[in-house]
Amino acid sequence: MKKELLLATTIAGMTLGATSAGAVTASTSGHSKVGIHDVDKDSNTASTGTMDQDQQASFSVSMEETLDSGTKISAAFDIADENSNAIDPGGLTLTFTDGSSLDIIEAGHAAYSYEAAVPGASGEQGISAATSNAAKRGIDGVSGNNAVGFEWASGADAMGVDGLSFGFSMSSGDESNTTSSANADSSTSGGVSYATTTGDTTVTIGAGFVEGSDNNSNSAVELSVWNLGAVAVNGDFTVGAGVGQGEFSSDQGDIDAADAAMADVEEWEAMEAGISYVSGDLTFTASYSTATAKDHQAGTTIASTEKEDESEATSMSLDYAVATGVTTTIGYTSVENSHEGTKQTASSGSSWYIGTKLSF
Repeated sequence: MKKELLLATTIAGMTLGATSAGAVTASTSGHSKVGIHDVDKDSNTASTGTMDQDQQASFSVSMEETLDSGTKISAAFDIADENSNAIDPGGLTLTFTDGSSLDIIEAGHAAYSYEAAVPGASGEQGISAATSNAAKRGIDGVSGNNAVGFEWASGADAMGVDGLSFGFSMSSGDESNTTSSANADSSTSGGVSYATTTGDTTVTIGAGFVEGSDNNSNSAVELSVWNLGAVAVNGDFTVGAGVGQGEFSSDQGDIDAADAAMADVEEWEAMEAGISYVSGDLTFTASYSTATAKDHQAGTTIASTEKEDESEATSMSLDYAVATGVTTTIGYTSVENSHEGTKQTASSGSSWYIGTKLSF
C-alpha cells in the first residue's frame, strides 16, 4: 500500500507541479564512439570530398520500482544522446504481471515496435538526401505522432499463441492550423509480430500500420502508411527483407518554382533487404534500400506527368568485437538520390567510416 500511495503522490505532483522524492532502483548506460568519416560526393564543388573526425556519445539513466501489486513502474532520461547534450526525458512505462506494458507520454508508434529487424550495415557513413527529396528510405521511414499518447504492448506468446506479440498506440493533440509546415496532430498505430522455428531456422514476420492527421490546413492527404517484413535466422546467418507503402504530408517536399515548400506526398514505396554473418568476433553485414515517391504542391491534384523522387543506398560493414563492450567498425555506403527524374549530385556519392565504440 505504501508504494501505491507513493505512485499516487508522484502522479499528483506531476499534475500540480509539485516535487516528490522516493527511493527507486537506478542504473546507467552509455557509449562513446570515436572515428573518421569520409564523404565523396558526385558534385563538382569545393565540398565534394570531405574527411573529418566523428565523435559521438550517449549517457542514459534508467529508474524503476516494483509496486506491491507486482506492477513495475519505470522511467528514463538521456543526459547526452549522440550529438545532443540536452537532458531528454523518455516518458513513463508500466509493466504488468502478465508481461504486457503501457508506455505513457512519448509512446511512439506500435507499427515500428514489431517491424522485422532486417539486417543493416553499421557505422556512421552516409550522405543525407536533399530536403526536396520525398523518397524516404526504410520501411519505417515515415512517421508522425504527438507526444501526448500511449502505447500498449502484449506480453510474449500473446493469447496463448507461441511466438505471437502485438500492440496498439494512439496520440492526440490540438495543434493550431498552419500553412507552412505539417506537424502531427493525432495518430493511431498497430503492429504484430509472429515467430516460428522449423529445424534450425527461426522466421519472424512483422507488420504494422500508421494512420494520422496533421495540423496543416492546405494538405489534401493524411498520414497513411504500412509495412511488412520477414527475417530468417539460421545459426550465424541472418537474412531479411521488408516493404513499406503509403502517403503523407511534408514540409520538406517539392521546392520547385511552381510548387510551395509544403507538399503532399503520394505513392511512397520503400524496400530494404540485408544479410549478416557472424564468424567468431567478426560480423559482416550487407544491406540495400531503395525508395520512390511523388510529391506535389499541397492541396492540389497530382499531375499525370509528375515524375518520381528516388533514393537508393548500398552499404556494407565489418564489426570486430575487440573486447567486452568494445567494437571496431569499418563501414562503406554508396548513395544515389534524384528529384523528379534528375540526379542530385550534391546528395549522391560514396562514404566510408572507421571507428571504435565503447559501451557500458
